[in-house]
Amino acid sequence: MAYDIKNVFYLGNLHEWANGAWTAKDSVQPIDVSAYVDPISKGRARGQGLAVYRVHHSVTANGGTPCLPAETAWMGMALSVKPYTTTGDLLSGTVEYGDLSPSSDLVIQGDTFQGEGTGPNGPINTLLETCSPSKEVPYVVVRDTIFAIMSNAKAITADILSTYRMECAMITLDTATLNQLLRTQTA
Repeated sequence: MAYDIKNVFYLGNLHEWANGAWTAKDSVQPIDVSAYVDPISKGRARGQGLAVYRVHHSVTANGGTPCLPAETAWMGMALSVKPYTTTGDLLSGTVEYGDLSPSSDLVIQGDTFQGEGTGPNGPINTLLETCSPSKEVPYVVVRDTIFAIMSNAKAITADILSTYRMECAMITLDTATLNQLLRTQTA
C-alpha cells in the first residue's frame, strides 16, 4: 500500500476533560475502527489491517485556544489497542503502569502534558510527544477498537480538549504477518 493521497484517509477523535478533581484519575475513550479492520482470511481473500502512519495530537482549552498558563494538569496520554473493559472519565486505576509507555507493544502514539501553573519554573505548559508511528513504519491495527487513554496526576484547572487526527490506510496482510500482529496486540 502506497502512502499517498489516493490511499490515505483521516480518522479523528475529540474528547473533553472537564475541570475538577482529576488527581490520580484516568480517562479511557473507545474509538471504533471495526469498519477498517478484518483479521479473518476468507478463502483466497487475506486479512485486512488499519495502518496508522502519523498521529497529530492537540491539547487545548475549550474552544481550541491554548491552555491557560495557570493550568495545573500533569497528564500522560496515548492511543492504544490494549482491550479495556471499563471506559469513561474519572476512573481509578484503569490505566496501569506501562500502558502509556513507548515500550508497550500496544501503544500507537503517546505524549505527556505538564501544566506548570503551580510549578517552580513559572507558568509554562509543555506537550511532549514520547512515541509515534511514521510513514515509513506505520503501526498496523488488527483489533476493532483503538482507545484514547489518559492518566492525570493533578487537578485540571479549566476544561481541556484532547483531539487526535490519524493518517490511515487499509492494508492487506499475509497470514504470517497477521498472526504475529494478533499475538502482539493482546494484553
